[in-house]
Amino acid sequence: MRRQKSSDSRQEKGLWSRARTVDPGAVEAASAAAGRSVRAVTQPKPRIVVDPIYGHRRVEPVPGSAELERYYQSRYYHRIRKDGRAAGLERLLRGGPEAERERDWLRGTLYGDIAETLADAAPGARVLDVGCGTGDLVAALADAGLDAWGIEPSEEAATAGRSRGLRIHAEDSREFAARGERFDALSLINVLEHVPDPATLLRQAAKLLNPDGVLCVQVPNDFSRLQTLAQRRLAKPPWWIAVPDHVSYFDFASLPAFLSGHGFEPFDVQADFPMELFLLLGEDYVDDPEVGRACHARRVELETAIPREERRALYRELARAGVGRNCLVFARRRAGSAPRVDMERLERRANGNRFVGLRHADIQTLRGWRNEQIGVLRQKAPLSEADQERWFRQVVQPVHAGADPEFLLVSILDEADRFVGYGGLTHIDWEHRRGEVSFLMETERARNAELYARDLGAFLAFLTSWAFDELGLERIFTETYAFRDAHIALLENAGFVLEGRMSGHVRHEGRAVDCLIHAVMRNP
Repeated sequence: MRRQKSSDSRQEKGLWSRARTVDPGAVEAASAAAGRSVRAVTQPKPRIVVDPIYGHRRVEPVPGSAELERYYQSRYYHRIRKDGRAAGLERLLRGGPEAERERDWLRGTLYGDIAETLADAAPGARVLDVGCGTGDLVAALADAGLDAWGIEPSEEAATAGRSRGLRIHAEDSREFAARGERFDALSLINVLEHVPDPATLLRQAAKLLNPDGVLCVQVPNDFSRLQTLAQRRLAKPPWWIAVPDHVSYFDFASLPAFLSGHGFEPFDVQADFPMELFLLLGEDYVDDPEVGRACHARRVELETAIPREERRALYRELARAGVGRNCLVFARRRAGSAPRVDMERLERRANGNRFVGLRHADIQTLRGWRNEQIGVLRQKAPLSEADQERWFRQVVQPVHAGADPEFLLVSILDEADRFVGYGGLTHIDWEHRRGEVSFLMETERARNAELYARDLGAFLAFLTSWAFDELGLERIFTETYAFRDAHIALLENAGFVLEGRMSGHVRHEGRAVDCLIHAVMRNP
């Protein structure tokens, strides 16, 4: 799904007064100016917010994964032909002499740079291009002597690539990872900005890579200083905002930080030609495709006139200054970054309930339950929406992706697939093979004694089987306020044995409260 940005289209970066949002009207105006339908797959009034952890920008509300999947599988390439978005890809799809000129330029610049770096970093590499479109990078990598594969969710594009004898599978990365295939290198060229959850895509990439494997990522350098200056000069809305195509907006600071935060160590960063210079020179390609084609031709002429190593040295310096149309980063999978437990693929059932790795979609509902039931939790104050978002992105996701996670949390779904609770194991000690039980149900459901007994029973049946039979733990235990008589009775009915009482262990509502320790051991 090579959603290639044209060199005569959008961009910008964050030296801009660090504005926290972009006005929804500007988003709609920008998309309308380019003939795009904002509401095709997004909810009303999208806005751009700054990620509090890594500093990149993203659309809120985020389009649903199912909606975007349908869009890219069935409509994306049609819209490229119809309204001129992604002009570089449109040139390749058009075929003929112009497409061949485009391929020659890419092979001499971007594709050649990628092939050269991957060949040096992983000689004889088996390489997977994710979102490969019609397979032009796959072909260039194969010509460079690499064992090149591609995956592409659009059947139309994948079929076009296979007709050229290329190994391209019409699948997404999660489906392909389930095959058990592993690679020495993986490329994401103009893909990361399109997905609703780029962190999940990076975790899937890590699963597809061998230890010490190399990841190559290119994204637009968005919200850049040059782009902002050009916008002011032209008095236009932010044309680089492309809804629903682009969900995240990275730059030369946030992309390496994002990769580093998800198990990869960047070792080479380079830019490409800063197309906004044409806009500052008065050549307005934003609304005029003919001007865009002329500017692109001049860029091609310049890049092909400079020897590769000199051009790459120049573009590395531009990257350090935060200048360039796109960010290209090579990063190596960090040693020991493979997760012990694949929480994204976890799915178990017990007594009618389904248990999956804790989902981002559930965390704000969970926050409401925690705030409502704060009296039975070790939670000192109500949680805000920002608190919960930070907890999930900065704590849950990295811990779940670790080799020795200190906790593993699940979403609990009922027979109708509704989110009704969460729980899991906390304070996991992998050396001594033990962990503490955590469990919380939807507030009203928790007040129904019959439902609560059923849900806790199903959860404990799942958890004991998972902990002992799959995770290899020997003991799981609970710490419960002594006044929770009904909950304690259910634990003991499920086989948990009282091990001890900690007198006055915590203060609860101004008084000292005993806590009881119950545990169950793995059968010898």
